[in-house]
Amino acid sequence: MSGVKSRVWEHFEKVTDNPKKVLCKLCKQIFSYHSSTTNMNYHLKHAHPLYVDRATPSTSTSSSQPPLKLSQTTLVLKPPLSDKRKRDITDKIADFVALDMRPVNIVEGEGFKQMMKFIEPGYTVPKRDTVMHAIKNKYNTTKQVLLEKLKACTAVSFTTDTWTSNQMDGYMTVTAHFISQEWQLHSFVLETKVLEVSHTAANIAERLGEVMEEFGIPPEKRVAVVHDNAANMVLCAQQLSQNPSWGNVQGIRCAGHTLQLCINAAVKLDPICRVIAPARRLVGHFKTSAKATSALTLKQKQQNVAEHKLIQDVSTRWNSTYSMLERLLEQRCPVTAVLSEPGTTHRSDRDLDLTTAQWRIAEDIVSVLRPMITLTELLSQDVNASLSATLPMLVNMKRRHLLSRDDDSTTVKAVKKKITEEIDKRWELTGSLEGSIYIQAAVLDPRFKSLSFLDAEKRDDAYATVSDLAESLSPAEEATAQREDSSGAEESEPAPKRQREKQQDISMLMAFDEDQETEDHKKEMKTYLEDRTKVDKGPLIWWKLNEERYPKLARAAKRIHSIPSTSTPSERIFSKAGFIVSKTRSSLLPDNTDKLVFLSHNMRRLRSEGNPESQVKGSGLA
Repeated sequence: MSGVKSRVWEHFEKVTDNPKKVLCKLCKQIFSYHSSTTNMNYHLKHAHPLYVDRATPSTSTSSSQPPLKLSQTTLVLKPPLSDKRKRDITDKIADFVALDMRPVNIVEGEGFKQMMKFIEPGYTVPKRDTVMHAIKNKYNTTKQVLLEKLKACTAVSFTTDTWTSNQMDGYMTVTAHFISQEWQLHSFVLETKVLEVSHTAANIAERLGEVMEEFGIPPEKRVAVVHDNAANMVLCAQQLSQNPSWGNVQGIRCAGHTLQLCINAAVKLDPICRVIAPARRLVGHFKTSAKATSALTLKQKQQNVAEHKLIQDVSTRWNSTYSMLERLLEQRCPVTAVLSEPGTTHRSDRDLDLTTAQWRIAEDIVSVLRPMITLTELLSQDVNASLSATLPMLVNMKRRHLLSRDDDSTTVKAVKKKITEEIDKRWELTGSLEGSIYIQAAVLDPRFKSLSFLDAEKRDDAYATVSDLAESLSPAEEATAQREDSSGAEESEPAPKRQREKQQDISMLMAFDEDQETEDHKKEMKTYLEDRTKVDKGPLIWWKLNEERYPKLARAAKRIHSIPSTSTPSERIFSKAGFIVSKTRSSLLPDNTDKLVFLSHNMRRLRSEGNPESQVKGSGLA
């Protein structure tokens, strides 16, 4: 045995410049060597157990089989995990929970642990408290990034709405929208917290004020609050607009909700409502009968019709009613075939099929509502300026699509007339528009600045209104300087007195002819209106390229274009929150709900906008 060399040397070698040191070929670690392989055997046993059986010394001088050797080409073992690697993996698990809205206790599941053991054998999955700690630190880091962005912008608009979770907790979501110095439109969630008091206008206004304070958004930056048409939200916006501490903030009703009210009024007309009701019953039959659904799938294959399922509408969403009728029309032949089969459909259910007149009315409804779907989708975008396009698109809709034609059926004429009346009433299109925020936005959009849908007198008034707005807005640098002066005033004398005296000195030194000032900003507006530069990629890109040419109007454009036309951004959060506040997570604390919703939306936005990942990284587990 003395002449037999231990097979442990298959995985170790002596260090060239130090014979008392050996190097592990598998993980490159160096160990002391004093004529004994004990250290090496111990290392193989604990760090590379798969090699132990093939590394122990032979117990026999003779063997009929050749020595076994596991080639490194068949299995490569990684070195032990460093602390940094472990922290990075934990950080990515926190990302996974936040971005995909997974329950934190997923890390305690046996399947998750087995998966991680297979992917990274040297990593021990942390407890849920550790992951939640990582998420909280990630929330703080992401919030700090958002605070910096809000601090750097010049104007912020908001959308807000209230909703109820599965646990019957009333939540209120607030989103912020602003345009950066690079003319990029940003949309972030500020808060999703339980509103424990009743959802009155006063309580909602108070909560909004608390959000403004928490995120350090001063009154001069607050532009508008977009909300639905609920009475409490309308009253809340009115209270904010009358509150001096909120500056000149405006309340704006969601264009999507307003359009919903316009179309709801139309679909309630007779005989339209007498078509939608039986259509719902027809779809409900297929939704509750497995036999009918299987028969429908078979008929779709036989008739070479798209194998789509029928859609059940929701009465509070007109676009779902449109989708239901559109899908029924697509599946009319297979549906009728299934209902007419005695072996599939009971005799009492055969009268569920629509009559020929009802199918024709359904076609009329779909043809009128189809462009409305496109309009709603365009207005609901939260990554492009949409407020400026609201009135121009509504006017075009009235003039080109809702205009009654001789070949229209009686149903089509009635629907068009009703929708037109509702649009005129709810957007006040027949009144004075020149002071409307929608008109101001259209003026500051080079695509619609001609205001061709207004008469000459109203156009001139609208241009004058926007010119006055542009002139009233101070440059961001001046506003910042004024805030800095006020913050340091406590060291000497009261801020109001010092500011008044300083402003008087500035006015004296900078005095000039007011008539000349008025002429200058009118000239800028005139040059802008005469500008025929093409708008290829939207108004924000255009203003980015022409900001230096029209500096005053650019400030107004950055303010007005921050306003979304719908409250959809807040409503989309409800859907995400539904995954987070689910039946399986009934014990989730409201504060953790806020953090998870915040991270799920904002981390994705920050990364899509090209921010360095390090801005939202770091679990603080060092």
